[in-house]
Amino acid sequence: MFKTVRRLFVAAALLAFGVSFALAQDATVKVRVSPPEAYIFVDGQPVAHRSQTITVTPGQHTIGVYNYGFKPQVETRQFEAGKNPEFVARLEALPGSDTGPWGKVQLEGTANDKAAVYINGMKPEFFVGHVDEFNNNIGPTQKLVLPIGTYQLFIVNPKETQPVYSGQIEVKNNERVIVNVGHNTTRYEKWHSAGKKNTRARFNSGGPSTTVAVLPVTGTFSVDKNDVKCAEPVTLTWTSAEAAETTIAASPVVEVAPSGQRTDNPTHTTTYVFTAKGPGGIVTQSQTVHVDPTVQTALKADPIELKYRRIDDKVIVPANTTLFWRAENAHQAAIDPPLGSVQMTGQQTIAAEPKTTAIGPVDEMVTYIIAANNLCG
Repeated sequence: MFKTVRRLFVAAALLAFGVSFALAQDATVKVRVSPPEAYIFVDGQPVAHRSQTITVTPGQHTIGVYNYGFKPQVETRQFEAGKNPEFVARLEALPGSDTGPWGKVQLEGTANDKAAVYINGMKPEFFVGHVDEFNNNIGPTQKLVLPIGTYQLFIVNPKETQPVYSGQIEVKNNERVIVNVGHNTTRYEKWHSAGKKNTRARFNSGGPSTTVAVLPVTGTFSVDKNDVKCAEPVTLTWTSAEAAETTIAASPVVEVAPSGQRTDNPTHTTTYVFTAKGPGGIVTQSQTVHVDPTVQTALKADPIELKYRRIDDKVIVPANTTLFWRAENAHQAAIDPPLGSVQMTGQQTIAAEPKTTAIGPVDEMVTYIIAANNLCG
């Protein structure tokens, strides 16, 4: 009996030491959030909503606090083992409200009310709330209000990277689309209170009631000209609102600021596709720029016939001609013989130098050739 008790005591002591040693390697930080329903992300992954003490591995991490309708607060910090200074996030409300038309999304059949809800993407910028804000339509109602359209819905449990639900939903005017996450089904019911308000705030929460009204994404895209010569500058101009991600695709796809301008020099006919994507929808616009790759050249001599007279080594009647040339839609040009590389337009006087040295008439012809190319090949 004594030996058994001793072995249990030693094992318990080792276990306690092991737990203490592991905890000493973690870094903890208290994250205080406002509004209180805001969600905490670590390195882009959902962790928890409301103010929490979170645990991370020592080192550099990015802490982000998000709540739809508010400007997120994101900071990258170095975290040491043990307790770290508080992270305080007081989010600033964004202006604007939704005026419809709209429909409502209601979630059912999910075991984790704290799971993060995303629309149209899985970056924190596409986050609209957590399940418990959108899973009730009786008494204190909870609403996720979206503009009319088709969306991709993602639900991700805290501290996980893969969604527990991913599916396409269609939001219809003044209707509730009820998504049963567990059974992967959707059904529609009339949203009787849809018309009771003309405008809805982005975020409204009081007690058990919450409304998140997502504003529609808007965007415009244009080019200053649709027909250009090879590598001629083209100015792209775009604007967007309520977008979490904006890209321009030609080759390759590049992420751009929500609104801006840039210059491109296309060397072949190019279709530019602008996409503004956010929880409130996806806007896609395209512009095609047609590139003319044709190089045009011209070369003439004036005069084209020369009379030349020489007695012994003395030139009695000198002969000169002037070459005139131009190359359009070109980046390089050369004349052979004897000038080599030349500007795209120009002229130059050429002195006649017959190769015939014997006594008698001279009947020689010299051919000048201009060659030009451009970046389009």
